[in-house]
This record gives sequence, C-alpha cells and structure tokens, in this order.
Amino acid sequence: PGWRVINIGLDIGSVSLKMAALGHAGDADVLEEVVTRAASFRALPPALAERAEGPVVLSHYRRIQGSPIEAAFDLLGEFYETVPEATVEGLRVTGVAGRPIANTLGISFENEFKAIARGTAGFYPHVRTVFEIGGGSSKYVRLDPEEGSPRLGITDYSSNGDCAAGTGSFLDQQASRLRYSVEEIGTVASAARSAATIAGRCSVFAKSDMVHAQQKGHAPDEILKGLCVAVARNFKSSIVKGKRAVPPVAFVGGVAQNEAVRDALGEVFQLTPEQLFVPELHCWLGALGAAVLEQQDERKRSFRSIHQLGQHVVEAKPAGTDPLTLENVVLLRDRARPVAGPEDGERVRAFLGIDVGSVSTNLALLDDQGRVLHEIYLQTVGRPIEVVHRGLREIEHLWEDRIEIAGVGTTGSGRELIGELVSADTVNDEITAHKTGAMHVSTTMVGEPVDTVFEIGGQDSKFIAIEDGVVVDFAMNEACAAGTGSFLEEQAEKLGIDIKGEFARLALASQAPTRLGERCTVFMERNVTGCLQKGSEKRDLVAGLAYSIALNYLNRVVGGRRIGNVIYFQGGTAYNDAVAAAFSQLLGKRIIVPAHNGVIGAIGVALIARERAGATGQPSKFRGYDLSRTSFRTREFVCKACSNYCDIKEIIVAGEKTYWGDKCSDKFRKRARAERQPVIDDLVALRERALHDHHSELCGKGPTVGIPQAMFYYDRFPFWSRYLDELGFTVVPSGLTDRGIAARGVELSVAEPCFPVQVAHGHVEKLLDAGVDYVLLPNAMDSEAPPSSVGSHFCPWNQTLPFVLRAAPQLAERAESFLMPTLHFRLGPRHVEKQLAGYFARLGVTRRRSDAAVAAAYAAQANFQRHLIEAGRAALKTLERTGDPAILLVGRPYNLYDRNGRQTGMEVTPETVTSSAALEGNAGSKTGVQPRSSAVHVGRSV
Repeated sequence: PGWRVINIGLDIGSVSLKMAALGHAGDADVLEEVVTRAASFRALPPALAERAEGPVVLSHYRRIQGSPIEAAFDLLGEFYETVPEATVEGLRVTGVAGRPIANTLGISFENEFKAIARGTAGFYPHVRTVFEIGGGSSKYVRLDPEEGSPRLGITDYSSNGDCAAGTGSFLDQQASRLRYSVEEIGTVASAARSAATIAGRCSVFAKSDMVHAQQKGHAPDEILKGLCVAVARNFKSSIVKGKRAVPPVAFVGGVAQNEAVRDALGEVFQLTPEQLFVPELHCWLGALGAAVLEQQDERKRSFRSIHQLGQHVVEAKPAGTDPLTLENVVLLRDRARPVAGPEDGERVRAFLGIDVGSVSTNLALLDDQGRVLHEIYLQTVGRPIEVVHRGLREIEHLWEDRIEIAGVGTTGSGRELIGELVSADTVNDEITAHKTGAMHVSTTMVGEPVDTVFEIGGQDSKFIAIEDGVVVDFAMNEACAAGTGSFLEEQAEKLGIDIKGEFARLALASQAPTRLGERCTVFMERNVTGCLQKGSEKRDLVAGLAYSIALNYLNRVVGGRRIGNVIYFQGGTAYNDAVAAAFSQLLGKRIIVPAHNGVIGAIGVALIARERAGATGQPSKFRGYDLSRTSFRTREFVCKACSNYCDIKEIIVAGEKTYWGDKCSDKFRKRARAERQPVIDDLVALRERALHDHHSELCGKGPTVGIPQAMFYYDRFPFWSRYLDELGFTVVPSGLTDRGIAARGVELSVAEPCFPVQVAHGHVEKLLDAGVDYVLLPNAMDSEAPPSSVGSHFCPWNQTLPFVLRAAPQLAERAESFLMPTLHFRLGPRHVEKQLAGYFARLGVTRRRSDAAVAAAYAAQANFQRHLIEAGRAALKTLERTGDPAILLVGRPYNLYDRNGRQTGMEVTPETVTSSAALEGNAGSKTGVQPRSSAVHVGRSV
C-alpha cells in the first residue's frame, strides 16, 4: 500500500532489543506478510490479539552483543525488506540504550516507565504492580485507575539507578562462569534441594559469596539457586524499598523467563502464584507501549531513513588516551623450558603445589632442585574438588612411575578444603605462596631479585613489596572485582571477543583507547554500554578496559604504597599482554611477566612443602592421586549456638569431621586458630558486661520504651536506660542483631545508607512488633569533647537517624510512637537538661523530675566509663610488664567490639577501653564521660 499504516515501538536495553509493529484496523494483511517472509518476526498470540488496538507483529528476543545501533539497523532493515519504509507512519524508541538511536533518526524517545505502564494497561488491565528485571535495569511500577477513568496511571515507581546489582546481566555473567547458559539457570536452580547464601545488595559481594560457597563444597545448582534468591532479595530491598506490592503483580523483563527468580520473588514478597504471574508478553510490553503511544500521538514527526544508523551517526565519541605498547614490557614465558624427567625405572622426590582459586586451579610439580617438572592451569568452573581430581589424575598418568611425592602444599581461596581432601603437609596463604614462587623464579631464571609483585587473578588481586627476600608490605582487593580478570572476561564476552589472544591483539591495535576511568564492576559495565551507544570501536573499548584494570589495581589495591623497580606481573590476568602494557604506560616502568606466571602460587607452596619436608624429615601425608578413593561425606545444617544462625557444612574425610561456614567458632571448629592464649582480660566481653550490668537492676513499671540495639545504643545505653528508668518507664532493648533483623532492616531501608543504619530499621520494627509504647530515637548531633578541641559532629546518617527511620514507609505508619529529642552533648549537661525537659513535658514529665533523671543518667554513664578506665589501666600495665605486642582497634562503637577477635591469640585492645591517657585527660570534667574525639590520642596511650 502507498499510505502510512504502521507504528513501530523499539525497546532497546543494555542487553537485548525488542520491537513491536502496530497497524490500524483492516491492515492485518500488511503485517501478516512480515511474519510470512521475515524469520525475525512473529504474530501476536490469538488470545492476546483480541486485546490489541490493531494488528500486531513482534520481533523475536534479540541480544545486541554490545552493538545497539547495529542491532537496531539490522532488525529494522529486515522489517523494511518486507514492508516499504514509506508504509511506516511513526517510530518511537524506549529503553536505556534507545536515546542515541532516537537522536540519530529524529524520532521520539519514550520514558521507560510510561512505555511499560501503557503496554501493561493495554494487555493486562487487571495488573496493579509491575516488577521488571532486565539485562541491566530493574523497575517497580504501581498502577491504579485514574480518577474518573478506567485508564491505568502510574501512582508510584522506582528503579535501580546507577547500580545493576541483581539484574539479568549479572545472572548472565555467573551462568557463564559456572559453564551454564543463562537460559539453563532457572531449570537448574529450581531443581536444587537447598540454596547457598549469596549476597544480593551488590554484585561484587555476591561474586565473593559464590566463591566462598564453592569452597564450602556447595554444588553449582545450589549456588545458582542462592543467586536467584539473592536477586529477589535485592529487588525487594534496593528497588521496592519498603513500598507495597499490590497484587496482581506482573513480573516482566528478560529475567522473568527464570522460574527460580519468579519463585524467589513470590517467597520474598509472600505472593501466591495467582498474585504474581509472568505475562506471555513479558519481554515486549515496553515496545508495545511505545508503539501504542506513537499511534495515539497526533503530532507525527518526520524521521530520517534507517540508513543513518548504518553510518553510525552519533552525538560524540568518548575521549581517547595514549595507545598501548609492549615497548617496556618483558615477556619471559619462553624461559619456561621443559625439564627432562628421570630415566626409565628411576624415581625422584617431587613436591606438589595446588593453588585453588575462584576462577582457576593450578598445580605445579617440582623436583628436589626446585625445577618445574609439570604445570597445570585449569578453570575451576565452580567445581574445585572435581578440577583438582582431574589435575591429580593427569600428574598420575604422566609421572606416577617416575616420582615419589615427598610433600604437598595448598594455597588459594580453597586451600583449606582441598588441603583436607588431599591431606596436604602445609596449607599457606596466597601472599606467602606468591612471594616464595616469585623469589624462586627471579633468582633461578632471571638473576634479578624481584622487589614488587602485581598479582591479578580471576577475583583476587594482591600487591606484595619485598626487601631482602622478606615481605615488608602487602595488600589485597577488598571485595571488588573491577580490577580482576573475571571482570575482563565478562566484558569481553559481552563484546563478543575471545579473552585469549583476541582481546590483547585488538587492544594493542587501538590508536585511541577509550577513557573509562576506574570504577566498580557494575558502574564500569554501564560505562562500556554507554560508550557502545555513542559509537566507540570495540578495539578502543578493550584497550580502555585494560587501562581500567591497571588503574583500579594501582588506586584501590596498591594505593600510596612504594612500588620498586623489578616488578613482576603474575596471575592468570598476566597472560593478557594488554594489561601488562597498561601498567608500563601508567607507571613509566619496566613490567616483567615471568615464566610460569599463571602457576607461581602453586610453585611457591610446593617450595614451602619442600622446605618443610627438609626441616622435619617426615614423609608426606598425601592421600594419593585418586580423590574418588578418599571417603568423604557432606551434611548441611544451621548452627543455632548463637544469633548468627550460620549455614554449616560438615565434611567427613576418612572418618574425621571438618566444619566450614561457622563465623564464631564457638561450637564447631576443626582446631583452635591459635595455641597462644592472650595475657590480658577479654576487654570486649568486659565492656559488654559493663554496658548492660546496671540494666538488670532497673524495674520501671510504667509505659514501655524500646531502645534499638544499634547505633547510639553501644555508647549511650547506660545514660538512656537510667534516664528513662528514673522517669518510671520500662526500658526494653531490642536484643542482639540476628539474620532476621538484618534482612528486614535492608528491606525496610528507603535510601542506601551504611549497613549499621539499615540494621537499625530492623531493630525498630522488632520493637514496634513487640508492642512497646514508645521507641527512643534521639537526634544526637555531637558528643562531649574538651573545650580546646576542634568542633566535630556525628556523620549525617547518625545525626538524622530518627528522620531516616520515620521516612521508611512501613515504619512511618507507626512513627507517632517515636521519641526524637534533639541533643548537643558537646554543649554540656545544662543544655541536655533543658532539651530533655522540654521534649518529655509532652508526656507529663515535670522539669524537676527530668533534671533529676538527667543527673542520674550522667552518673550511670560515668560509672560505665570508670569500669573501662580501670580495665584499660590494668591491661596496659600487663602489656608493659610482659612486653607482648597488642592490636589497637579504632572505630565506631557499633562496629568495633568483635567478640571473636581474641581467637587469633593476639592481645586485642579496643580504643575506648585502653585509651587511658585520653580518659585521664577528661577525668576532671563535670560529667566524666569519655569524649569520642579522644580517638586521636589513642596511639599515645599504647
């Protein structure tokens, strides 16, 4: 036909592209021809076609593979091969990657919330809440009929902002790492009997938890199920943030195809299958909504030919930086000469090192002279036991009749589990293993002692500074995978690039590497997506990623530490020459990639096993090459010995029980962590007793006032409990933080404050549910300090805690019971008396009675501090007498007092207990309360 009859909606996300073509009544034949002739399109199911405002054709779900402009050009081109471009009346685009395409073609860009709402209202008008989880974004949308109209309108909404934690892209990455396709996750996870505990708040922490779950022996299906549950928890806490999920709830987006996530959302939100459903059009509602809105818009815009997309007309390309070069990189991989084995019939002593990492597992077999007989580099793929077994059988097949295993060592994040299974002679940390291996390689193969080690593995990064063969400084990445190999591998896969060879080749060919900065994994992924949308070349992006890895490592791992001149770059990521080139460019120094760079940790621990065998003269305890002959069983249970409720895995190896997963070690532990017993008293336990001792004597019989056992509680409980008791109230603490309180706190939080503030939400809800009459939430702005000290305040979250809690929707309904006096303790007792008297007057408390209660409260707080002073003085005297070193803990009261710190055998001294010099400096004050600002003087007192 020669007239325009079709309106197109494009939904272009960070991972996929969806298209809907909507015709007018009577134009079905035009679109039927598209379905007949174009393989990428399908008709609307008959049951849903009746609800449409005209004939509809949908594209199949299509991944954009990091090239949204090309993907849109290809799909539209295929459509126009069947339907002439002149037939299209209007075209509207939505989605996170849609705006550059809208600008290029001169078409309308539609808000994603509006597009989803319109698509939902048209085909599923009974829906009242939409949960959308896509490849890189998550959304919550509340729908209700507009006043005086049956048409649905948006009444509330939220999205994930700049963090992609808990989205489909993360599920995609992890499926690949465990050797599953993303389509398999739901089926595999649904079949799991139990779920591993995985963090859902941030994808970085979730990755670390998955690694730890592997080390505890969880099967891949249990890890995947835990990941799906984590996605659901994250959606509730980070996206919905305490808002109501009014049924019926439609779960849409690409992740809606995952039945395990769907089931987890039902459990987390307590929704039945009838209340939470996955629409048949779960991936196309945004595109359908955009098409409908374009059709209904009377102001039609003329738009450019789609060939503009083919020319990559974009707003601007991201800025570039200096090209990478190998000019200052020394590659010594060819120095790894094979060592001739012993003659037939001859057997030599050999030492085996096993490095079990999150991404790779490495084995190194050394002879008595420290020469590498055999090395193995394998992908862990979530199955450390199976992979180690495979490596051992390879060594057995090649070397069994020519060697005698005289020592075995294990290292890496899975060293303890594998150490138990193989009966290792030594189990060592990664820093020691990598330092030992690097020193050996540098002295025996290069003749130039290494003084700096950059080690980047799949998920861990290490920096080691060495002087005269001794480690003088080291650092590791702190739960961040942005500077590690797994991040590079995931991004390469998204870009359709082979991480082995092709990545480095493209990066080194780039003349203008894209500046991506150094950010966390999630943000970096968004950066990459944004640059693709603006037309960056893949070679420039991968070169920019190499720079980003190096920048992240130097800024977040190395920090301000001294970097020497003989720098070894080792670990699996050192196989990528582009990253080595980036280090040399950024530092202006020579970077050496040593021989055996991928297995140096295994070499190091094998050398340690050799040293131990020489020192003890004892034979190896090695069980043998075939782990299947090693009898081991596993059993899972939850330890309820304390409030942690840890998931424990019991592993019975040859009749000996070993436990993994316990955080406190109080009940289950294979051996004491340290033989040495501390010489000073347990100051943490002493402080805890002093904090609560006086409370047991209180017996108020008036209205109940709950005090959340969080934040201010750990410093001011003696003050507040005495004050309230003197006024006749019954004081009710909320109790120790447990998993339930923490989980509810995260779910209730509207904003994203620090974890202690989130936990406070859970404590307040627990008190409200217990039926207390009031909840005390003082708005304390500062603390006592000497007059000469510089003015300081609590952090904004601490200062505004009462108002943050009151803003949580599920707490706001009961906020009338909150007691929220504003206080400046720094201004002294007179100010506190005035403020509390004025506030509690509303409860019928007289000024005289309040002032007397304030005096008693200050006395209780001073008595608490005196206990600490006495204990601190005694501890310092003991340390002076014995000369034992001590660890000084400095931090906030709600974070500082770890009851298990002494299990290392070290003398643990919290600042507020042992800072006697600071305490004595305040002894003459009227209140006798220790100022928080005294932390700056702590070092002098120890």
